[in-house]
Amino acid sequence: MMRMKTFSIVLLLMVVGIGSVNASGKTVKFRTENMTCGGCAGKIKKAVSALEGVSDVSANLEARIVSVSYDDQKVNPDQLKEAIQAIKYEAVDYNPEEVIAREVSFNADQMGCGGCVAKVKKNIGAEAGVLGVDIDLPTKEVKVSYDANKLSANEIKSDFQKFNYTVTKFTKNDGVKYARFKLEEVTNASEIEQNLAKEAGVWDVSVNTQTKDVAIAYIASSVTEEGLVEILQKQDLQLATAN
Repeated sequence: MMRMKTFSIVLLLMVVGIGSVNASGKTVKFRTENMTCGGCAGKIKKAVSALEGVSDVSANLEARIVSVSYDDQKVNPDQLKEAIQAIKYEAVDYNPEEVIAREVSFNADQMGCGGCVAKVKKNIGAEAGVLGVDIDLPTKEVKVSYDANKLSANEIKSDFQKFNYTVTKFTKNDGVKYARFKLEEVTNASEIEQNLAKEAGVWDVSVNTQTKDVAIAYIASSVTEEGLVEILQKQDLQLATAN
């Protein structure tokens, strides 16, 4: 009798073990740009969690990314995407290489000289994911554009506080977008950056002389990507033709 019980327990464990091996747990991410608050995130979590096979749903509001852990034997990414879209939210396949441009602004009242500005720009600007740093010394206002795929606003705040500055009026602004263009020719990168930065809506410009790429961080409420193309053409900067 004891042997029979032992055999039954072993058999049960084997069955459970086989089931665990066959259950295929995966994770998929979606960009959801119109998920703008905790309430939105809650609605999405509720809708997706209701699907059989979903084990976890998390939302990154800053980057507007929804992550779903699921069993691909019971549900697939298209069904997960449809569940989000069914409640009127966007669901675009996540690209880890995509730049998700965001902006944070704050005041640093103790910043009092050009040397302070140069030091902060050099160090904060060197952080992976930082797209640009702009500091207005008279008002003590600091603006940092960054890639939310690599960095968060709170991480920028923490890095800045390492310089022993008190951060006030800390504001997140996700109205900053990022566009990249390739030029036929780059003769003076510095001049291009300075001229483009003067245009309305342009927040930061970076030109790579080797690849001939122009990266522009811009305020979406002030200018569109099509408007940036017009600005480039107005400044006699010829865009490279796609092969």
